[in-house]
Amino acid sequence: MNALRKQVFSVLEGWGRADALGRGVDIALIALIVVNVLAVTLETLEGWPGPYRPWFDWLERISVAIFTVEYLTRLWVAAEDPGPRGLRGAWRRRLAYMTRPIALIDLAAILPFYLTMMGMIPPADGRALRAIRMLRVLKLTRYSVALQSIVAVFHSERRTMLAALVIVFIALHLSATAIYLVEHEAQPEKFSSIPEALWWALATLTTVGYGDVVPITPWGRAIGAVVMLLGIGLFGLWTGLFASSFLDELRRRDFKVTGQMVSQVPAFAGLSADQLHNAVRLLSPLVLPGRYLVTRAGERAEAMYFVVSGEVELEVAPKPLRVGPGGFFGEYGLLHGPVRRTTAVTLLETRLLSLDRQSFDRLAMDYPEVAGKIREKARQRADSLNAADALE
Repeated sequence: MNALRKQVFSVLEGWGRADALGRGVDIALIALIVVNVLAVTLETLEGWPGPYRPWFDWLERISVAIFTVEYLTRLWVAAEDPGPRGLRGAWRRRLAYMTRPIALIDLAAILPFYLTMMGMIPPADGRALRAIRMLRVLKLTRYSVALQSIVAVFHSERRTMLAALVIVFIALHLSATAIYLVEHEAQPEKFSSIPEALWWALATLTTVGYGDVVPITPWGRAIGAVVMLLGIGLFGLWTGLFASSFLDELRRRDFKVTGQMVSQVPAFAGLSADQLHNAVRLLSPLVLPGRYLVTRAGERAEAMYFVVSGEVELEVAPKPLRVGPGGFFGEYGLLHGPVRRTTAVTLLETRLLSLDRQSFDRLAMDYPEVAGKIREKARQRADSLNAADALE
């Protein structure tokens, strides 16, 4: 059962390197999501769905059935994913998976259907159901690196953006209060209260200016001018924060190998500046997301990897081995045969330096001391694996 679960996990989650079956499943699910979004959109047209109602109903039932099977299957195979915290225990891992945003989106995609069947949501409330069903478009986040980058930006800068949002909230209420005090007597029907004035404050602070409510007193116009200028600065600040964070995220995903970076890897310690410069040419940078399959046991070894940042878990007996910054893995296949003995998975976003077989041979020729350190580490790991096999 565990072997089957691992295989299904590789197909569904893919670890970033799903096989043909995994890619086929992804394409089918993406197509189903797009069809559902189009169906919800077409249902709002006048005269639709009309005679096509049975087709729309069947599409909804089939989609919910497929999404339900997908959700339950992902929940089942979540026991194979330790996550960045290295959780142990199948149910603890499943509970951790259920609280992830992407899992909550998967649940929201199917929950309204079952709540309607149980009578908890009135079937006649079609607009609300369509709005909830439109949330299925968020499932595309799982398959888009660009969307994942945006989510990562919001997560990494959540405190800064929350602080900026609080500033906007304060400015909004101060603006509404000020305009209410100076315009209430002149326009009691339009500025009857501070909550009524909030609409003008929001339209002015965002520099939209619908024009349905405008100040007519000199002091009111002066406050309006100040609020407009304040809005440009505040939302410019928010936009700048997001743009800066997004560029930082793109740089993290597209970093360049430097001599200083290579010198921080213990295997290359002791090389001169010129030697490091030459070694840089042999290495290729990789930025991988969390839970990404880097190597798979039994496949042909084409490269080894040095960890710059992040963490990688090697599936070895008697318990998984974690490799952090400065460590390396994948060397066994280059030294002792074409086939890998271990599976390696990133636990969180990880930066790697890749050294392919041809570059490794050149490295061993030009810098035998570096190759010696790699061989010594490989020997120690091989001894540990052999000892574990003997105990079994």
